[in-house]
Amino acid sequence: MVPPTPTAAFERSPVPGAEVVDLDQEILQSYLRRRAPHMLESTPAEQLAATFGLVTSTAGRSVPTVAGLMLFGVCPQVLHPEWGLAAVRIRGTKLSEPIAARADYEGRLGVLLDDALRFVRENSQHVANLVSPVESEPEYPEAAVREAILNALIHRDYRLTGRVAVRVYNDRLEVWSPGGMPVSLSLEHLAQHGGVSFPRNPILAAAARSLGLIDQIGRGLPTIRRTVAEAASLTAQFGASPSDFLVVIPSRLRAQLHSEGGN
Repeated sequence: MVPPTPTAAFERSPVPGAEVVDLDQEILQSYLRRRAPHMLESTPAEQLAATFGLVTSTAGRSVPTVAGLMLFGVCPQVLHPEWGLAAVRIRGTKLSEPIAARADYEGRLGVLLDDALRFVRENSQHVANLVSPVESEPEYPEAAVREAILNALIHRDYRLTGRVAVRVYNDRLEVWSPGGMPVSLSLEHLAQHGGVSFPRNPILAAAARSLGLIDQIGRGLPTIRRTVAEAASLTAQFGASPSDFLVVIPSRLRAQLHSEGGN
């Protein structure tokens, strides 16, 4: 058996200062019933949580792991502020331009996702449906935005001190996360074809799959690209370095304005 890489092992590590009481027991129990209903009948919940890498033993007591705290913690950012999410609306197309709105979100993974999606809805516009002008559609397709934010939260490198960032500009939306590609693969190939899944944080990914948040069959980037293309014949962009990952979703409103201006 190949030993886990340091990044994969990190999500199983105990969080110094955290206690089992820092986990929302009701949500954790609900997850365990969903994940392994038959095992829960014969195995204590805490033992089962340890089996799934959500808690671990240190100094003779059980404590949450990184994955456990991010999935079920009441507020993981009390101990690790960098595990939150920063959202900002820029009045312009450059980060140096005036800020129209900003928010710093804390909470477990599902809460961060919901808060970030709400921020995007509140700080973007709607555009007319070209097929049915009386109807309107979001400036940024929510399916693509949701996938980008989920990818950032699940696959980020939790050893790094940066926070996941959602930036809404006049012409695009960016989702930035700390930590580059976990394996050496062609980014363009993954974005175009997908088909492989090498999660940096397999416990987080498995839990998200069990909760129905992702399917983990390598469709994340292609789903974003396809959804954006179907919405307005635009192309989502992806960028990666050894230390970060970026998803760029173009504004349908700006594209529509340019199209109308060119007619």
